[in-house]
Amino acid sequence: MNDSLREKVIALSDAISETEEYADFVQKEEILKADTETQELLMEFQQKQQDFISKQLSGEVDQELLNQLTELQTKLKAQESLTNFLDSYVKLLDLLGEVADLISDRIKVDFAEVYRQR
Repeated sequence: MNDSLREKVIALSDAISETEEYADFVQKEEILKADTETQELLMEFQQKQQDFISKQLSGEVDQELLNQLTELQTKLKAQESLTNFLDSYVKLLDLLGEVADLISDRIKVDFAEVYRQR
Protein backbone atom coordinates (compact mmCIF):
# COMPACT_ATOMS: atom_id res chain seq x y z
CA MET A 1 0.00 0.00 0.00
CA ASN A 2 1.44 3.35 -0.94
CA ASP A 3 1.77 6.19 1.55
CA SER A 4 -0.99 8.30 -0.04
CA LEU A 5 -3.54 5.50 0.21
CA ARG A 6 -2.40 4.64 3.75
CA GLU A 7 -2.98 8.27 4.81
CA LYS A 8 -6.47 8.24 3.31
CA VAL A 9 -7.34 4.97 5.02
CA ILE A 10 -6.15 6.42 8.33
CA ALA A 11 -8.25 9.55 7.68
CA LEU A 12 -11.29 7.37 6.95
CA SER A 13 -10.67 5.37 10.13
CA ASP A 14 -10.37 8.59 12.12
CA ALA A 15 -13.60 9.90 10.57
CA ILE A 16 -15.42 6.68 11.48
CA SER A 17 -14.11 6.86 15.04
CA GLU A 18 -15.62 10.35 15.30
CA THR A 19 -19.14 9.23 14.36
CA GLU A 20 -22.04 9.04 16.76
CA GLU A 21 -22.41 5.33 15.95
CA TYR A 22 -18.83 4.57 16.96
CA ALA A 23 -18.96 6.69 20.12
CA ASP A 24 -22.22 5.00 21.15
CA PHE A 25 -20.73 1.57 20.48
CA VAL A 26 -17.66 2.29 22.63
CA GLN A 27 -19.79 3.67 25.44
CA LYS A 28 -22.17 0.68 25.39
CA GLU A 29 -19.24 -1.74 25.24
CA GLU A 30 -17.71 -0.17 28.37
CA ILE A 31 -21.04 -0.42 30.18
CA LEU A 32 -21.40 -4.07 29.17
CA LYS A 33 -17.86 -4.90 30.30
CA ALA A 34 -18.57 -3.33 33.69
CA ASP A 35 -21.80 -5.28 34.15
CA THR A 36 -20.52 -8.26 36.14
CA GLU A 37 -23.90 -10.01 36.26
CA THR A 38 -24.23 -9.96 32.48
CA GLN A 39 -20.59 -10.98 32.03
CA GLU A 40 -21.16 -14.00 34.27
CA LEU A 41 -24.29 -14.95 32.34
CA LEU A 42 -22.41 -14.61 29.05
CA MET A 43 -19.57 -16.82 30.25
CA GLU A 44 -22.00 -19.42 31.56
CA PHE A 45 -23.94 -19.33 28.28
CA GLN A 46 -20.78 -19.72 26.19
CA GLN A 47 -19.58 -22.66 28.29
CA LYS A 48 -22.92 -24.44 28.12
CA GLN A 49 -23.13 -23.71 24.40
CA GLN A 50 -19.69 -25.31 23.86
CA ASP A 51 -20.75 -28.31 25.94
CA PHE A 52 -23.95 -28.65 23.93
CA ILE A 53 -22.11 -28.47 20.60
CA SER A 54 -19.56 -31.04 21.76
CA LYS A 55 -22.35 -33.41 22.75
CA GLN A 56 -24.17 -32.77 19.49
CA LEU A 57 -21.04 -33.59 17.49
CA SER A 58 -20.79 -36.92 19.27
CA GLY A 59 -24.42 -37.65 18.43
CA GLU A 60 -25.85 -36.92 21.86
CA VAL A 61 -28.79 -34.61 22.45
CA ASP A 62 -28.88 -33.26 26.00
CA GLN A 63 -32.36 -31.84 26.49
CA GLU A 64 -31.55 -30.58 30.00
CA LEU A 65 -28.57 -28.65 28.68
CA LEU A 66 -30.71 -27.26 25.86
CA ASN A 67 -33.28 -26.12 28.43
CA GLN A 68 -30.52 -24.42 30.44
CA LEU A 69 -29.29 -22.65 27.31
CA THR A 70 -32.80 -21.45 26.53
CA GLU A 71 -33.21 -20.16 30.08
CA LEU A 72 -29.86 -18.38 29.95
CA GLN A 73 -30.74 -16.87 26.59
CA THR A 74 -33.95 -15.49 28.06
CA LYS A 75 -32.02 -13.98 30.98
CA LEU A 76 -29.48 -12.45 28.59
CA LYS A 77 -32.20 -10.87 26.46
CA ALA A 78 -33.45 -9.15 29.61
CA GLN A 79 -30.04 -7.60 30.37
CA GLU A 80 -30.25 -3.96 29.34
CA SER A 81 -26.48 -3.56 29.01
CA LEU A 82 -26.34 -6.41 26.51
CA THR A 83 -29.34 -5.35 24.44
CA ASN A 84 -28.03 -1.77 24.29
CA PHE A 85 -24.60 -3.02 23.25
CA LEU A 86 -26.02 -5.26 20.53
CA ASP A 87 -28.17 -2.41 19.22
CA SER A 88 -25.16 -0.09 19.03
CA TYR A 89 -23.09 -2.86 17.41
CA VAL A 90 -25.69 -3.33 14.67
CA LYS A 91 -25.78 0.42 14.03
CA LEU A 92 -21.98 0.51 13.73
CA LEU A 93 -22.03 -2.48 11.38
CA ASP A 94 -24.68 -0.74 9.27
CA LEU A 95 -22.45 2.32 9.02
CA LEU A 96 -19.43 0.22 8.07
CA GLY A 97 -21.57 -1.61 5.52
CA GLU A 98 -22.57 1.71 3.96
CA VAL A 99 -18.89 2.70 3.78
CA ALA A 100 -17.99 -0.64 2.16
CA ASP A 101 -20.87 -0.32 -0.32
CA LEU A 102 -19.82 3.20 -1.28
CA ILE A 103 -16.21 2.12 -1.80
CA SER A 104 -17.35 -0.90 -3.85
CA ASP A 105 -19.58 1.31 -5.96
CA ARG A 106 -16.83 3.88 -6.55
CA ILE A 107 -14.21 1.32 -7.61
CA LYS A 108 -16.72 -0.91 -9.43
CA VAL A 109 -15.64 -3.98 -7.43
CA ASP A 110 -17.74 -5.66 -4.77
CA PHE A 111 -14.78 -6.23 -2.47
CA ALA A 112 -16.97 -7.79 0.21
CA GLU A 113 -17.93 -10.49 -2.29
CA VAL A 114 -14.32 -10.89 -3.40
CA TYR A 115 -13.25 -11.27 0.24
CA ARG A 116 -15.94 -13.88 0.95
CA GLN A 117 -14.71 -15.99 -1.98
CA ARG A 118 -11.11 -16.13 -0.73
